[in-house]
Amino acid sequence: MGLLRDEALSRSADSSYSSNRTMMVCVSALAALALGIGILCALAAGPLHAQCAVEWKIGIPCFDVSSLLVNQIKEWSTETCHGKSQRCLYYLVSIHAEDITATHTTPVMRFVDDITFNLSSPDPDTCEVQGRSVSRSWYAILDSGTNYLNMYNLMRGSGLSSSPTFTESTSDRLCTQFSSTRQNLPP
Repeated sequence: MGLLRDEALSRSADSSYSSNRTMMVCVSALAALALGIGILCALAAGPLHAQCAVEWKIGIPCFDVSSLLVNQIKEWSTETCHGKSQRCLYYLVSIHAEDITATHTTPVMRFVDDITFNLSSPDPDTCEVQGRSVSRSWYAILDSGTNYLNMYNLMRGSGLSSSPTFTESTSDRLCTQFSSTRQNLPP
């Protein structure tokens, strides 16, 4: 009879251990889920991958806008980057009708971003430009505004941002770290 009682106590202890272990696994899974939701909520202020989408309106014909952007990309295709400048390592991939495709490589870490500009003309003297820059690095979430700067530097370098009718439209939801980057740009 003592042997049966020992066996029963052993089963009870195993059952209690198994129940506690199951509860610990459930609590751990819930904690991981809560953490994951917290991280996603924190990132919800921007894209979940380093990228930027911007719309510009410029009071210049699209042919001229295209020429200025293409020339600036070519000018900054140099391998020589002065100081901490990102105004180098651009590469013109293609020009097709109203689309310009390019890449930019960051000078230090050599990350590559894909850039596209789509130009459309609501009237002969105005050009609307849809710009998009996306990091090729699958793991990139935050980029210190690099994808925005990939395009804005071209707008500024080409003189397009100095046009009296130049307007820019984007947000932190469309452009990784846009607000903090834009705030730190010189006037």
